[in-house]
Amino acid sequence: MRNLNIKFFSLIIIVSLAFFGCTKEEKQQAPPQAINELPHLKFVSLDGTATSTRNLETPLVLILFFADCDHCQREAQEIQKNLELFKGKNIQFISAEEIPVIQKFSVDYGLSNEPKVKFGRAESVDVYMNFGSIPTPAIYVYSADKRLLKSFRGETPVVEIAGAFRQ
Repeated sequence: MRNLNIKFFSLIIIVSLAFFGCTKEEKQQAPPQAINELPHLKFVSLDGTATSTRNLETPLVLILFFADCDHCQREAQEIQKNLELFKGKNIQFISAEEIPVIQKFSVDYGLSNEPKVKFGRAESVDVYMNFGSIPTPAIYVYSADKRLLKSFRGETPVVEIAGAFRQ
């Protein structure tokens, strides 16, 4: 009985340390909570050019997506139908999927030949380090001076996205 109590308390101590034992160093590596300016997310464009979000032309709508996400698909359809709402703005879609999958998505949703709409691929760990854990689509609207105007999590009416530039 005594041996059972010792094992039980030892297990509780181990679980407690694992749960609450996050070191200061681990806390410092946590992803950012608020993104107030355009982050330095490295990605590769569909033509194979390596770049960063900091090099993108602004004002900008940055959309993090997955091609098989039905919410992302509907968002892309609505953006394509309402491109006039984004006149003078740049739209950058970024996914962690392979380039051929992203290319197919751009074609399937009628955005591949739009001059102000671009697509790229980033490593999922880089997305996490810049944005944290996010749902898809995750949409970020940046001003001409690369400041975050508004962010949206999940499928969002395009009128709201475009309206963020007027705030």
